[in-house]
Amino acid sequence: MIGIETENTTELTALSDRAQEIGRDGLFVALRGDRADGRQWADAVRSRGGYVLSDQPGERTIVHPDPRAVYPLLLQAYYDYPALKLTMIGVTGTNGKSTVTQLLYDMLSGAGRRCCLIGTGRIVIGDEVRFSPNTTPDPLTLTRLLDEAVRRGIDTVIMEVSSQALAMHRVDGLLFDLAVLTNLKQDHLDYHKTLKAYQRAKFMLFEKLKEKGTAILNQDDPVTQRWLSQLHRPVFTYGRDSVNFRIHPVAETLDSITFDLNGHRVEAPLAGAFNMRNLTAALACGFALDIPWAAMLEFAHHAALPEGRMEIVCRQPVLAVVDYAHTASALEAMLKHWRKVADQRHTRLSVVFGCGGDREADKRPLMGRIACAYADQVVLCDDNPRTEDPDRILAQIAAGCDGSQKIIRDRAEAIKFVLDGAQTDDIIVVAGKGGETSLIQDTAKTCPNDRLLIERYFG
Repeated sequence: MIGIETENTTELTALSDRAQEIGRDGLFVALRGDRADGRQWADAVRSRGGYVLSDQPGERTIVHPDPRAVYPLLLQAYYDYPALKLTMIGVTGTNGKSTVTQLLYDMLSGAGRRCCLIGTGRIVIGDEVRFSPNTTPDPLTLTRLLDEAVRRGIDTVIMEVSSQALAMHRVDGLLFDLAVLTNLKQDHLDYHKTLKAYQRAKFMLFEKLKEKGTAILNQDDPVTQRWLSQLHRPVFTYGRDSVNFRIHPVAETLDSITFDLNGHRVEAPLAGAFNMRNLTAALACGFALDIPWAAMLEFAHHAALPEGRMEIVCRQPVLAVVDYAHTASALEAMLKHWRKVADQRHTRLSVVFGCGGDREADKRPLMGRIACAYADQVVLCDDNPRTEDPDRILAQIAAGCDGSQKIIRDRAEAIKFVLDGAQTDDIIVVAGKGGETSLIQDTAKTCPNDRLLIERYFG
């Protein structure tokens, strides 16, 4: 299965792609990345009596043409296949992954399961919350986390699975009980290059279903119809046109949704019609795991979104909202909701946002166009420019605007500018960072948390 042949029968003392962890009879996996080439530390590992797995031959070396592909498989074997001892739920999609995984974590925990949540910015295991730099951790971190979950008596793991993680083999060797698709829009083409390659990466999750695993797909997304013919596992679909979990919208307010689902009235304190789909995806998972409808409907009554997702920071004298929307489709869905609310309240809608640097430049003018189409006031500011020229990023966003936009690079100053000029009951949305607590420029991180800035403004 792994494709490595060796006559060496040494019992390994360690397995890692971190050279400093490898001593005598340990195996160092030399990975080549964008920032570093692990092969440069191979000699140091050999000098300590360790072995090397590499695509280049050498002393005390096991040669494989693609160490990155085989590494997760070796890790699963080394840690005695922890994923097979857990109920594994993977959620993928362009938008909504964090919301669906959080809803699932809360619902299943409330139903008595001991859950671990792995997602954007954080890992929750037991009573601990840990920072996570990636949506889906690297193979070593992930495998060790699953092993820890087994040892701590966790029975269910709910994780976001990004397209990059799938393409980079981070979840190879894992098998899932449930795999969920939220939606598939144009995203991450800086990495995947084409929409077809992006879709192909997402589909890889569904090829990792256990023999009795179930796929849960958004019927309202065009890709689902094509995928249905390619899947060889049980499938539940959800959406307005679904035959399994059909959503019939009933009512939507500023911060609540009501809809009928399979003969049940679902009421939840969640903002945005798109959250009908996110909540239904979670309920479909609950159904697949034999959670009673009564328990799921009770959960829906007090369901909560993750921090920084359609988060209302204050209601008076203005309605101020922080949201993570950083893709064109997410920005449009979010602003569409608040435009509707603003029209009902006869108030203005303002949006403050920017775009991240070093990635996805093509989306910038589109996001500018969307913002100007829905908001009465658009203020552009920095959002993780990284190593790219911030002025260039903002100019590219402005190219899609109608000329009415204002540019204030400093994010804190941009938020203050909009709040200073706001009238009573205006709606102000700060988009792009959600609950993030740092802004990355070059290699430095500053900490203008959007929610905290708004709270401080109002004392």
